[in-house]
Parts: sequence; structure tokens; C-alpha cells
Amino acid sequence: MAHNLLLSYKYHSKTPTPFVILCDRQNEWTEGFDQVVIIKEPSYSYMDKMRIFDLSPFEETIFIDADSLVYRDLDLLWELFKDGPDVGLLGSTFPLTSDKGWWDVKNLGELKDFVNYKMMFQGGIYYVRNNGKELPAFLDTCQFVKDHYFEYKFQFCESVLADENIISIASCVHHFIPIKNWVDVFAYYPLTKLFAQDILSGILEYGWTESPGNRYKDSVLIHFGTLCAMNRWVYKKEVFKLKRGPVGLSNLWDYLLLRINHMWGKLQMSYYRVFDKKRKFTMEIYS
Repeated sequence: MAHNLLLSYKYHSKTPTPFVILCDRQNEWTEGFDQVVIIKEPSYSYMDKMRIFDLSPFEETIFIDADSLVYRDLDLLWELFKDGPDVGLLGSTFPLTSDKGWWDVKNLGELKDFVNYKMMFQGGIYYVRNNGKELPAFLDTCQFVKDHYFEYKFQFCESVLADENIISIASCVHHFIPIKNWVDVFAYYPLTKLFAQDILSGILEYGWTESPGNRYKDSVLIHFGTLCAMNRWVYKKEVFKLKRGPVGLSNLWDYLLLRINHMWGKLQMSYYRVFDKKRKFTMEIYS
């Protein structure tokens, strides 16, 4: 997936910024990157994303999840984040009394006196000013939240350390307000409805499930999420066009084979889901 992200970035960037991959090892899929940064002793969890704070070789870093595809030149992101806090996020803030958010202030222990709002953001894109004056204190707070994580009763990933929960609290403590809402900048596939997309021409138009009357255009990328990138036809179709060009007579057979294999995989998944339910039901009857 990271290789596909790299291809889409290079396709749309007129003057590419160095593109680095953060991973556990080098292989044929890392060869096209400008630099490979190896995570020693990776946790293979959400927490590996936070290693950008100490492993990035640059003064400024924009992290993008590997399960994304780029539809426009990403240089505009630097402009978007340049006057913001040392950790730039894309999301929304809410009053402490709001039902929205991933945590309740009453569960934050000694940190509750330092926050006066809640926030949610989409973790597909982070900006980090690695030499920022406020970053060390922010990272200390992240470590504090990590150490007390299971006391805070999060609404998601309550039993597993998650970067978004940790960064959300630390950002509220240090008043790092999100720059914009994510839906104005990129599409998060599980929460958006795609109306039109073509990675070769940069067309991307979508709606947001929380605001179905609005349509968003001119956004920079789609963050699919790992499962959607693995299983959704739209991701496979866009990657095919990125690698093989527009669908035409020269590649139509390969395109149809890809489509058939995708549909066959969907049928197999549906069969196994039904079979597993029947097997479970039979076991319950005879248990």
C-alpha cells in the first residue's frame, strides 16, 4: 500500500518533497522512496505511527497513512499547516459537555483541570514541526497519557493503546486546536460517499455521512483504511489506472481479470460468512 501511495504522490507532485517510509524492514517495495527509516523493535500497532516524533530526519514532517491515495499536489498541505501549532491535526473541537468525542473529561484525573474543550480528528494526516519549542512538552504529556491510558475509559480502543486517543488529550492540554476539519481536506472512505473519482485526472468528489447535503471537491487524497484498501474495488481500480494508465484496448483484458478476481473474492468471503454462521448455529444446537 505504501508503494501505491508513493506512486500517486509522484504522479501529482510537480516538485516532490522527499518522501520517506517508516517501516520495519527494507524490501522491493521500499526502493522508490527517498529514504527508508527503520523502526527498531516495532510494536506492529497504532503506536508505531507516533515514532515520527523521534525518527523523522526533517525539521517539518507530514505523516500520511500508507492506505491512502493522492489526488492532488500535496504542497498545499505545507501552506495549510505553516502557521499552526507544532502538531497540526485535521478535526473538530466540542464543548466539554458534548456527547461527541473519544473521552469524558471527568475520567482524565489530574489532567482534567488543563482542558476546556474536547476534540476529534482523523489520523490519516499529521503535521509535526520537529524542532518546535512546544513539542517537547507535548511529547511529555503524550507519555503521561500513555502511562495512564487505561484509566481514561476511551470510547474506542479502550483496551488497546491508540495514537489518536493519546494525541487528542495531549492536544487539548496544550491547546493545539485542529487547523481545519478533515472532510474539507481529504476523504476518509468509511465515513464518506464517493460521487466521482479519477486518480489520473485528479477528480475527487464526495459527501460526508454526517452532512449528507454537502459535496466536497478539490481535496488532496482518499484515506481508505486498511480493510477498505484491501477489499474495496474502488481502491484496486484506481491503483490499476495509476500503474497501467487509462483503461483501453491495450489493458482491457487485465482490467477485466482484476475485476473478476475481485468479485470472486467477494463471493468467497460471503460464502465463508454464511458457512461460519450455519456452523456456529449447528454447534449451538448440539452443545
